[in-house]
Amino acid sequence: WDSAFVDFVGGKIGREDFRTQFHRQPLGDLAVSVQSYFEHDGPFSVVTSACTAATQALALGSLWLKHGRVKRVLVGGVEVLCRLTCEGFRSLQLLSDEPATPFDRARKGINLSEGSAFLCLERDPKHPLVKMAGVGFSTDGFHMTAPQPDGEGSRLAMHHALARAGLEPKDVDWIHSHGTGSIHNDASEGAAINRLFGGSGPWVSSTKWLHGHALGASGAIETALVVRAMLEGRILGTRGLVDPDPTIAIAHLKEDIIQPVRHVLKNTLGFGGANAALLLSREGE
Repeated sequence: WDSAFVDFVGGKIGREDFRTQFHRQPLGDLAVSVQSYFEHDGPFSVVTSACTAATQALALGSLWLKHGRVKRVLVGGVEVLCRLTCEGFRSLQLLSDEPATPFDRARKGINLSEGSAFLCLERDPKHPLVKMAGVGFSTDGFHMTAPQPDGEGSRLAMHHALARAGLEPKDVDWIHSHGTGSIHNDASEGAAINRLFGGSGPWVSSTKWLHGHALGASGAIETALVVRAMLEGRILGTRGLVDPDPTIAIAHLKEDIIQPVRHVLKNTLGFGGANAALLLSREGE
């Protein structure tokens, strides 16, 4: 509907025409299509909480399982870019014309991308790949688009995920950060991680140099990458990181390393102070 919005703002169409086109593209269309394809008549929900949407959807799915609402749930994150989204981020001066370099001293901003990933969660799987051991949320409401500088909201979300998993910070092998490559996001998230884990805590990395920031889908895409990496016994490095920002006191990882991975914290931050974290665990074989 972004074309209709541009036409409306430019005076090419009237209010009623714009309203009609807008209402013909509800956010739940994709969920309805998936439900129809699988001939499924069970419950479904759509989460639209900006960049934390897919991460919160995964957490919601785990809560449905925990409370016996379903036996299994298909959770997906989807992002399709449009001109309105791109121009909105451009107006905030957040975009980089080079590949994003999260946590680098010379980072210039984010790369928008689009994509999707779907994961199946089950209550009693026979052969689980990994376990979603804990989830955590917080809403700091610091600013409409800027993150809280000291990262308190993100710290709380990570803390709650650890607490629900019954784990201590020292148990975590790897933090897959939100790590967008923007000046303020990386600084805020780094402060949150440092406050909870300390500068000598677990390895911290971001994969957004490879796939960009897929906004609402990023949590699902990155969780799928984490699951694959855990199965391979691999911790993914932050590609493109050359000169880590010395003011971000965390354990940066530039290149992939091979080692057993039991507990991973997947962190996500969103506009409006929406923070979410997942704790993924895999027992040793």
